[in-house]
Amino acid sequence: MYRQTADWVLREFVKYLFRPKGFEVRVAGLCVPVLVALLGGNWLVKATARGEYSFEIGSTNFIPEWIQWPLVALFVTIFVMCFVVGWRRFTRENELRNRKKVIVIEGRGLREDDGSPLAAAVPSDIVGHRIAVSLDLRQRRDGMIVEAAELLPEVDIARRTVQQYAKQNDRQDVTFVYGGLTPVPMTFLTGVAFDDEGSIVVMDWDRTREAWRSLDSRDDGQRFLLEGVEGVGNASEVVLAVSASYQVRSENIATTFDLPVVRLSLPDLNSSHWSQAKQNALAEQLFEAAKLLEAKGVKTIHLLLAAQNSVAFNLGRRYDKRNLPGVVVYQYEANSEKKFPWGVRMPVRGENIPSILRT
Repeated sequence: MYRQTADWVLREFVKYLFRPKGFEVRVAGLCVPVLVALLGGNWLVKATARGEYSFEIGSTNFIPEWIQWPLVALFVTIFVMCFVVGWRRFTRENELRNRKKVIVIEGRGLREDDGSPLAAAVPSDIVGHRIAVSLDLRQRRDGMIVEAAELLPEVDIARRTVQQYAKQNDRQDVTFVYGGLTPVPMTFLTGVAFDDEGSIVVMDWDRTREAWRSLDSRDDGQRFLLEGVEGVGNASEVVLAVSASYQVRSENIATTFDLPVVRLSLPDLNSSHWSQAKQNALAEQLFEAAKLLEAKGVKTIHLLLAAQNSVAFNLGRRYDKRNLPGVVVYQYEANSEKKFPWGVRMPVRGENIPSILRT
C-alpha cells in the first residue's frame, strides 16, 4: 500500500512539473531576466590587471536611473500580475478536478496477474478524480473460463456500481472510461450492459507496446464486406461470423453449427483498429447487417466474433436491445472438439437477463 501511494505521489509530481503552462508563466519567466539586467546592470564585477589580478565591485552607471527605475516598476508590476493570474488558474483547475469524476471500468479475465492498472493510464487531458471500478472475471485458471455462468452477475454488479458513483455527481461532471482484457462473450455483454451510460471513452491494451492505449489513430477506411445474405432463405437462425482481427474459419464453424452462415469480414485483417471513428463505422455495419437479417425473418443470430477487446465492446454497445434479433455470442476454444462450446445469450429482444447457452 505504501509503495502504491509513493508511486502515485511520484507520478503526480512529474505531471505537475511537466503540466501545460499558461501564458502568464511564460510572461513571468521573461520578466525575470529583464529585472536581473535592470537591477544588476549598474553593479558589475570589474577586473583590472596590475601585476596581479584584483577585483572591484561598484556601480558602472551603465543604465541611467531615470530609465532604470520606471522600467523596474513596470516589469515588477507585470510579474506580480502574472503571479495573481497563475494562482487563480491553479485554484480554478483544482476546483475543477475536485468536482469532476472519471469512472474507470477495467475488465480483467484473461490473465491472473493484475498488470498495469487502467486508471493510471487514462490521459491527463481527461480532467477529474479517478474512480476505479474492477470487473474481475477471473476464475484462477490463466486464460480459461471454468464456469461461465458464475461470471454473468459480475457484469451487472459492475454496472450498478458505476451507476451509484454517477448518481453521486452531476452528470456533466462525470466521464466514463472503459478498457479490458476479457473473453469475447463477456466483453460484448459488457458493451450491451453499458449501452445506456452515455458517452464512454474506450481504451485497449496494445500488446506491442505492452501498455494501455487510446483509440486516437487515423481511420484507415477499412470496412466490413457482407457475404452470404442470399443463402439465408427462410431460416429463423443464422450464424454471423465477424472477422476483424483474424478469419473465422469455415471448418471451425462446421464443428458446432449446421446453419446458414453470413460473414462480415475486413479485406485486410492486419489493418489498424486504433481509430474510434473506424470502430464506430464497423459497429454501424453490424447494426445494419442485423437489421437486414431481421427483415428476412431471422429470430436468432449466433455471433462468432474475432476481434480485439475494444471492437467487441463497441459492437455490443451498438446492438439494438429492442428491435434486432436475439443474439448469442460464442467463446472460441481452439483445443475443444466443438470450437464454440458455449455462448452468452444477450439480454435483448425480450430476454431480461443474460444466460449461458451450451452447444
